Amino acid sequence: MEMNVFVGRQPILDRQGSIYGYELLYRNSEINRFPKIDSESATLQLIVNSFLSIGIDKVSGRAMSFINFSGELLAKDIFSRLNPKQVIVEILEDVEITPILISRIREIKQKGFLLALDDFILQEQYLTYDELFKLVDFVKVDYIQSDEIERRRIETFIKEYPHIRMVAEKIETEDQYEEAKKIGYDLFQGYFFAKPEIIKGVDLSPDLNHHLLIINKLNEDNVDINEIADLVLRDISLTYKLLRVINTMNFGVPKKVTSVKQAIILIGTLELKKWLRVLMLHSFGNNSKSGRVKALVSFSLIRARLCELVAKRTGKENSDEYFFIGMFSLIDAIMKRSWDDILPLIPFSDEVADTLKGGKTDMSPYLELAIAVERFDWQKIRKIGKRLGVSEAELSAFSYEAVVWSQKLD
Repeated sequence: MEMNVFVGRQPILDRQGSIYGYELLYRNSEINRFPKIDSESATLQLIVNSFLSIGIDKVSGRAMSFINFSGELLAKDIFSRLNPKQVIVEILEDVEITPILISRIREIKQKGFLLALDDFILQEQYLTYDELFKLVDFVKVDYIQSDEIERRRIETFIKEYPHIRMVAEKIETEDQYEEAKKIGYDLFQGYFFAKPEIIKGVDLSPDLNHHLLIINKLNEDNVDINEIADLVLRDISLTYKLLRVINTMNFGVPKKVTSVKQAIILIGTLELKKWLRVLMLHSFGNNSKSGRVKALVSFSLIRARLCELVAKRTGKENSDEYFFIGMFSLIDAIMKRSWDDILPLIPFSDEVADTLKGGKTDMSPYLELAIAVERFDWQKIRKIGKRLGVSEAELSAFSYEAVVWSQKLD
């Protein structure tokens, strides 16, 4: 199944007019407004869309990403795997400040994240917890929500903490911009500079029941990694996102992953279970059917299994990588993105990446053979089969096994 995903972004400029970062905004369509959804779900879906579907490189480039976090989400560990060199944790204005929250914010700060207070108003709770402002790096002041008297109070208060950078948001006129610069604001955001822009991408909707099955397996006392890896491999959307997690999030692991089993071992079963829950939440209510994508996914799975079987038959020890080249051979068509956009996002070996881009590698004949079988190109089947030392009878059996295997996933 195919679905469009959307991320809103609005630039945040420095005093020289250069882009310092973007505030990322949850959107579920090309309509440029926040839909009716709770803030926790919005942030979770925003993270999935930005990092695992579209790619943060396309959303923010090398600039920082300001992402809103509710009090409930701050208490969870979902963002601890995000890269603090990419993300600024923006604490929503309605978050209740408590000693427990201060402790949690200190933990987040120790992980290297910069922190911002959104739509700041001098509430009594802020005056009570002085320590909060020793941890915060940015305070965002809303030029529409707050009047001049309130802004002067805020500016005087923040001057007691010279390390805090002030952000003037909702700037709509040149007079407001010049005033904010004169007062000493460091960063600026608003319609005067740019309205939020919608970044659109294509995603695959995962099989929620399949995710639940994997989560249940992960909850068993004796987790069988081989079984989990096999289940993950049966879902092209999940496999793609698992590899994106490895490459995008802050795991500090090698960039090249040769198998799903290796990926699961690298991030751990607890982390896998956590991301499965995030992806499930993201997927609720977002499923849309597409016959085109269903057909492409079906071809991909058959190719994957056939490549794997032939690789095993010819004595290849890295048969999982041959599974990858079949499984992801149509991902450019599925995602409607170029290989140059896709390949930097996932941690394939150079040989797998070159093969998928159409280069001539030792793996290329295996993918070419799978495509020939798919197209009933008997001349090519015989030629490549002879080259690999695989008989027509064996290929016929492997092809049948691959089709049966893929049909079991429906």
